[in-house]
Amino acid sequence: MPDIIKVNTNDKLRTLLTDVLPYELPLWFSNFTMYQRFSTPAHANAYRNISGLAFESGTGVYIPLEYSVSRGGDKSPRAISIMHPAAQLKVCDFYHKYDELIKYYCTKSKHSLRHPYRKSTKFYGKTQEGSKLTGGVENVDEERIVSTSYFKYKKYPFLYRFFESYEYHKLEKQFHSMLQVDVSKCFPSIYTHSIGWAVKNKRLAKVNPKAHGNFDGEFDNLMQLSNYRETNGIIIGPEVSRIFAEIILQKIDLNLVDKMTLNKYQISKDYDFRRYVDDFFVFFRSENVKSAFIKALESSLLEYKMYLNEAKTTIAHRPFATDISLAKHALSHAVGEYYNSRYKKKDTDLESIIQLKKPSYSANKTITKIKMALANYKVEYHSISNYLFSAIAKRMLSYLSKISEVEHKDEFHLNWLLVDLDVLFFVHAMDIRIRPTDRLARLIHDLLEKTANWQESHKEILHKKIFDHVKQSINIFINHADDMIGLETLNLLIILTMLPSKYKLPENKLKKYFGSLEKNSETNDFYFRWITFMLYIENKPEYQQLRGELINSAENHLLNSIDMFISSEYFMFYFDYLACPYIDAPVRKKMIEEVKKITFDNKQNQVEFNVNKQSQIVLNKDFIVSWRDPKYLKNSLKKKEYIFPYN
Repeated sequence: MPDIIKVNTNDKLRTLLTDVLPYELPLWFSNFTMYQRFSTPAHANAYRNISGLAFESGTGVYIPLEYSVSRGGDKSPRAISIMHPAAQLKVCDFYHKYDELIKYYCTKSKHSLRHPYRKSTKFYGKTQEGSKLTGGVENVDEERIVSTSYFKYKKYPFLYRFFESYEYHKLEKQFHSMLQVDVSKCFPSIYTHSIGWAVKNKRLAKVNPKAHGNFDGEFDNLMQLSNYRETNGIIIGPEVSRIFAEIILQKIDLNLVDKMTLNKYQISKDYDFRRYVDDFFVFFRSENVKSAFIKALESSLLEYKMYLNEAKTTIAHRPFATDISLAKHALSHAVGEYYNSRYKKKDTDLESIIQLKKPSYSANKTITKIKMALANYKVEYHSISNYLFSAIAKRMLSYLSKISEVEHKDEFHLNWLLVDLDVLFFVHAMDIRIRPTDRLARLIHDLLEKTANWQESHKEILHKKIFDHVKQSINIFINHADDMIGLETLNLLIILTMLPSKYKLPENKLKKYFGSLEKNSETNDFYFRWITFMLYIENKPEYQQLRGELINSAENHLLNSIDMFISSEYFMFYFDYLACPYIDAPVRKKMIEEVKKITFDNKQNQVEFNVNKQSQIVLNKDFIVSWRDPKYLKNSLKKKEYIFPYN
């Protein structure tokens, strides 16, 4: 039986660990150390006093850290945001006060495929035998290895789960056509005041905005607080933003059904629909019904100042089989064939493993089969890379488990792993986004752990293979930096930290890489770049010149900021810089004194605090970056495996 661990529901700050960060972050970034700091009153006071910010106040202005991530293929990048730590603390207060109302307003529509339905009060320390693990929120039908979300969710953590469900097949039996439409730029289009229209009604919300309690008013203020006081649009990334949108979209669901009823169309008889976040799936038999639905949906959205994305409207007829699902089926066959080819017979003893002598030939053959499987369908790598990583990882770990019983590892045992690495890095090269890189990092970590007791000559070959592949990926970025988002390659450097110290990039290569990132950056990623490179070079003497340049750039950044501590990037970077053990303590303490001279509170008074006293905390305690934890990467990889990415 698994260990059942109860959640401390009185711990307001636990929301920092679940609902305030985007998924698309560097591997080193998590809120776990910040949670520890804010959980200690003396530490929290230090950050409050030094920054001059009134954490408890619901007023003020905070600027999120906005950056771009790739959506894969030729799609335009997506803007993702990290809300200010002070705003994150306000989310904690809001959840603690209103979690029951959040649940109530998110369970009004039966048409939503993904919505919170109750608070998480416990989680499982171990997975139950036979349970499935996916990188998602806590789902009512699954038991998780960690508590990943403040709420439990119905019904599907990922959209593909719906397409594989009995519910979907049941709808296909009743209706011969399916229309898919989505809301155009949903989150950037949401008018924050419209939360009141969804909770009450538009007329009442405008006449008396404080009627029926202040849930909607505080939620409206919270979304503005986290987004530089903007009322048009909410930030993309944090789960709290999805919940805000879900409440509004659930009301639109209900209004939509009412409009169709007025047109004499009956739900579940003449038509049906499901909504996954801002994607609508409409099932129908008549063109008249489809036209009426689109008209009713457009009208319902317009009431909330939102519109349909006409460019992404698609219609499918029975059988409801998408190109992606067909491609996955073909890939499943190709990957299955590849792994079966390494055994003489399935599920027999260890002697059944084929003695492979030419791993590069086998890798090329497998990659060709994957390409051919995709060539028959209009599917890009970004649509199936996650599936491919999962399929290959599952079989690769099974293979490692099987050969762990072999006392002496022969060369052919190693060769099959070299094939796996070649295939994995090829798939990654086709889709260099944050999620595939995270999957790659987790798999490499598992591989290195499970081969740790192998003979040195074999480990040497594995390490060199990984190093060469990562170096090649970095070279691809350097040569094509104007065509890629550099932020998404930073995790490649973190992967290299898993290898023995002899596998290090030379300083001139690192400087060239850093320069390419800096030159071609069109987003706010100074903080990400600086921290990642400092984590990589540490205090190693061979990187002395680069470390000096990083310290100088940090000084310039911190002493010449216009927004100072109301900026999320500045706030996080400042306290992570102060905690960095690879910079001499006197240099960091001097920075505290210099920044103090130019820091003012919300009343425009210069901040007052004892530098000697507060420096004992901020110079010696990690804030966000776990500088002092040698297992930070292992811990981060385990936690990120169960966090829900933006879909």
